[in-house]
Order: sequence, then C-alpha cells, then structure tokens
Amino acid sequence: MLIVFIIINLVTFLAMVLVFRKVMISSSYDETRRLQQQNLENSRKAVELEQKIEEAEKHYKEKLVRAEEEIKKLKERAVKEAEALKEQIVSKAKEERDRLIEQAINAREKLREDIEAGLVEKSLELSRRIVTEIFSSEHQKLVYDAFLKEVFEAMEKMDLGTRKGVIPAFERAGITQCRVQSSHALDPRQREKLIKILSERAGEKVSLEEVTDKGLIAGIIVQIGSFRIDGSLAAKFRKAAESIRHGG
Repeated sequence: MLIVFIIINLVTFLAMVLVFRKVMISSSYDETRRLQQQNLENSRKAVELEQKIEEAEKHYKEKLVRAEEEIKKLKERAVKEAEALKEQIVSKAKEERDRLIEQAINAREKLREDIEAGLVEKSLELSRRIVTEIFSSEHQKLVYDAFLKEVFEAMEKMDLGTRKGVIPAFERAGITQCRVQSSHALDPRQREKLIKILSERAGEKVSLEEVTDKGLIAGIIVQIGSFRIDGSLAAKFRKAAESIRHGG
C-alpha cells in the first residue's frame, strides 16, 4: 500500500514537473517572442528616427544653402546700391562744383561788366567835363546845332507811318506826343522844323514834350511811341567806349 502511495505521489510530482516545465517553456517562448517583437519595433523606430534625422539634416542643409545664397545676393545688392549711391553722390558733387564754378565765373563777369559799365559812365562824365572845359558855350552850341542837323536829315528819310507799333493806337486818332531830350533848348525855328518833319513822317500832327539834359553833352534824343533816335555826343562816346571795351 505504501509503495502504491509512493508511486502515485511520484507520478503526481512528475506530472506537476512536466506541467510546470511546459508552462515555463510556454511563458519563456511568449516572452522571447514579445522581446523579439519589441526589438523589431525598436529597430523600426530607430530606422525611422534615423531617417527623420537625415531628412532634418537635409532640410537644414538646404535652408543653410538658401540662407547663404540669400546673404550673398543681399551683399551683392548692397554693394551695387553702395556703388550707385557713391556715383550719385560724386555726380551731385560734380554738378555742385560745376554750378559753383559757373556761379563764380558769372559773378566775376557780372562784376567785370559792372566795373566796366561804371568806368564807361565815369568816362562819359569826364568827357562831358572835358568838353565843358575846352569848348565855350558858343562852340558847344555849334556842336549841338551840327548834331541836330544830322538828326533832322536822318528823320527826313524815315517813314514813321509805315512802322507798325511805333505810334500807339490810342494816339493815331489825334495828336501824337513826342518826347525830345536835348543838351540845349530848342529855338523856335528848330522846334518848328522838328514838328514839321515828325508830322510829315508820322502822317499826323505831333506835339513836343521838351526836356533839357546837359548829360547828353551835345545833341538830341527824339522818341515817338516805340521809335527812338539818339543823336547825342554822349551816345557816340558810349558807343566808342563799348567798342574799345570789346576790342573793337
């Protein structure tokens, strides 16, 4: 009986060992498969991570290249703009320099002309004083009469009626006013002759506005409308001075 009991216990133990072994083997197998799958999953994730890292590095490099190209373009554009600005500044500086030079030249020319004009006026005044000192009143009158005769002869050859715009329209219907400047007062005969010549030349009656001007030295200036004839010694002196000034 004891032997049977021992055998039964032994069989039971062996059965339990087998079952436990089977359970252990099965559990180990499942764990191994789980670990293998985990390894595969980790490997797949590692590959994906590496690919993502490679793509990120690729994108970074591409962005870096684009950024460098953009920086290069910006530098080139900045250089061009700086050169253009420099050329513009230089051009403006040259223009300003030329303007200042031209302004200085014009100012010098204007000053020279003013000085020369002043000298001409001074020479005219000196000439007038010399004539006054050298010639007596009678001789001055003779010179005046000679200039007056020359002016009369010149006006007798003119036709004021054909000169458009010479006599203002509002004067054509009536008496035309004529301004006369002379170094000596007109005597009645000279006045009558001048009115006669002007009336004939203008084709209508003329009245005189007489002004005595010793600055003419000798001679007469006749102005009717826009027509003007200067038969004075001062005008001849001025013309001679201008001719000398310009190298004539």
